Amino acid sequence: MQQNYLYPQVYMVDGSPNVNPYVPAPTWTLPTLKKKRKLDWKTVCIILLVNLVLLALAGLALGMVYLLDLQKELKEMKQGNEGKSPHAEKIIGAQNVTDPPKDLRAAAHLTGDSITAGFNPLTWDDRRGYAFTRGVLYRNKGLVVNETGLFFVYSKIYFRSHTCEVNKNLQHIVFKRTDRYHKDLILMETKKTNYCSVNGREWASNSYQAGIIHLSKGESLYVNVSYPKLVNFDETKTFFGLYKL
Repeated sequence: MQQNYLYPQVYMVDGSPNVNPYVPAPTWTLPTLKKKRKLDWKTVCIILLVNLVLLALAGLALGMVYLLDLQKELKEMKQGNEGKSPHAEKIIGAQNVTDPPKDLRAAAHLTGDSITAGFNPLTWDDRRGYAFTRGVLYRNKGLVVNETGLFFVYSKIYFRSHTCEVNKNLQHIVFKRTDRYHKDLILMETKKTNYCSVNGREWASNSYQAGIIHLSKGESLYVNVSYPKLVNFDETKTFFGLYKL
């Protein structure tokens, strides 16, 4: 006798006919990620403290070694060990004040000299007051350079008088002498006219000039003016100098 059995309806999703409706579908679970363990603040503080202590001990050890070495060098210097005394002076920072620094550039600043006033070239003072020379020689009223290079040269003349002569022109010249030429070479020149207006009244006039000039070793610089007797030789008003660039 034929029996009819009822089966539940099955719907194929992917079109595969080999699906058994009575077998439960597998379940999938995502793996759980383990949380990283947070570093304890106490542990961090302890690590930092240990590192600081180690650094302090290392610095203390280096300081002790340096002090021992310094004491040894000072002891040798006191005992008259000439071979090691310069090294000890270098450690403690001692310097020989009698030796000038090697990096000082040539320079000179000359001030007016009224003793021999009235003649050209003008005479200068290289020692008193603000005057000085360094790496440059003052000889026969001129500055003689000892090395070749670029120099900044300057000169200021202060003219004054109690009378006014309109026809007089005030000239101010800086020139050089060299073995390569048989005559003086003018480097800078100024000329003043109409510097006074009323005769019998005191007047004054400044003349200043400066420039960068290439000079060779052995060349010398001088200053001429049209009327030397009108020059005021006060050191703050009339001067002449240079310095190496």
